[in-house]
Amino acid sequence: MYLTPYQKKQLTTIMILIIGIPLVLFGGYSAVRWFTGAGTDTQPKNIVLANLTTSSVVVTWTTEGRQRGSVVPVLNGSDQSTVIDERGNIRVYTHYVELTSLEPGTKYDFKIISGSDTYTSDDDTEFSFTTANITTDTPVPKPVYGTLEDINDEDAVVYISPKDKSTYPVATIPSSSGNWLIDLSSLRKISDKTFYEISDSTDLIIIATSGVDNAGIAEGIYEDIFDSSGELTESLVVSGGEYDSYISNSAKLMASIKDGNTSTSDITLADNEIGYTSSLGGSDEEESFDREYELKSDLVWTDLVSSGNSTSGTPEEYGLDTVITTNLTDVSFTVLWYSEDEEVGYIMYSETSDNLSNKGRDERDGISSQGEYFLHSIEVTDLDPETTYYFKIYSGTEVYDKIYEVTTFSTQSSPPEFETIAGTVNARDYENFVVIATFTDEDGSGSSGSSYPVSTLVDSEGSWILTIGSTRGEDGEYFEKSNGDTVTFNSMYLIEPKEIEATVGEATMNEIELTVNEDAVTFVKIPLLDDYGVFIN
Repeated sequence: MYLTPYQKKQLTTIMILIIGIPLVLFGGYSAVRWFTGAGTDTQPKNIVLANLTTSSVVVTWTTEGRQRGSVVPVLNGSDQSTVIDERGNIRVYTHYVELTSLEPGTKYDFKIISGSDTYTSDDDTEFSFTTANITTDTPVPKPVYGTLEDINDEDAVVYISPKDKSTYPVATIPSSSGNWLIDLSSLRKISDKTFYEISDSTDLIIIATSGVDNAGIAEGIYEDIFDSSGELTESLVVSGGEYDSYISNSAKLMASIKDGNTSTSDITLADNEIGYTSSLGGSDEEESFDREYELKSDLVWTDLVSSGNSTSGTPEEYGLDTVITTNLTDVSFTVLWYSEDEEVGYIMYSETSDNLSNKGRDERDGISSQGEYFLHSIEVTDLDPETTYYFKIYSGTEVYDKIYEVTTFSTQSSPPEFETIAGTVNARDYENFVVIATFTDEDGSGSSGSSYPVSTLVDSEGSWILTIGSTRGEDGEYFEKSNGDTVTFNSMYLIEPKEIEATVGEATMNEIELTVNEDAVTFVKIPLLDDYGVFIN
């Protein structure tokens, strides 16, 4: 068949359109998919519980493609506020979500949100874990650190656990340059969730992952793979290996997509047809709309005042006038103060006042995160006996002008028996209450004079335990107490607490309740009504 030049031109144009349009559409779709992560598998893989404590846990997982990830805690069958990744609401292959402000020895349920999908455990129930119980054990910090090679962003997670898989792993997110720091004293046993003690002969596994089945492994005995400062001497490179088999089954979870998983606007609860008359003018005709309602019973009561992280107003006193040192021993001391606002606080310290090169962090801070508080409690450990240390306070954006100094006591040859006193606090905001006690000789038996003050923070239920066996006197010797001696509680709070006195015999036999001065007035901010400016007194 003969085609004229004009017909050939038309046919060529048609063929180009037939072939070109699908190619353009496919290219556009591929580009959108590449940039947004849409269309990739949202299934959480390698779900691991890490950094388990009495009040927090970290949930980690990986996905085949970059996805936004978050966790929804479930309390009494009701979804709570969503907790996003520590790095923000970004698309990543590795996911790291920390749940905080939990109760000790309590079972919690949760769901994982990956991309636009909701996931529960493989038996179609919520994931769950149980926090550790409070114990009197105080492990000595054992920080280790290293560098993850060939990583130029924060899309990676580092885990460490004993090779025998007897603990929940401890984990952290490396910095953008690959540097990481983990405290091995935070390891908890799978069996009873008590602290696991690391020795020089402990066989360890260090895992670094940047995605599904994409991990690097370093392993060996502690003293062989870490130097005296805690730095990893082995190479740690993500090299495409699997790591699931190195973690205890008790710390791993399996996910399945939740049935009927849709966005909130697509949920059908009931069919009801409601008549509605417009009040905006125009037609007086009655319009009918299909409305959908949900009926709920057994609703969970929320205490607006104490729910969540309720915080009181500005402390009555704050700044330089509130600084106090407590818990002074031969190798440690604690620094306390209040700030005007909730903010990050720390100290820089050293043996010389002109080179404050060591950092002391709040004892509530995590390995890779710092909290914002009114009350700051900085515990400094691993010091030398009979040595003067200088420190400066950094509170939010403010640096206190004064350089403080404290001298550690000498090491005693025979430490006293372990002894504690305990009690409760009657206040609205436990997080900003610190218990401070001083012992005074009253009967001439044992040590004379008064002790150096000792302190402890209050837990999330308003309870406290104060270790008093190692209390020192003003002369640096262990303060020997008798039942007739006096213990005075001059605690610190946002408003003035009542000073309470008791004999040592009474304090060791009974719980002590500390209360706030009844004449003091404060206002409490209600987080759930934050947008409305609602306060109560």
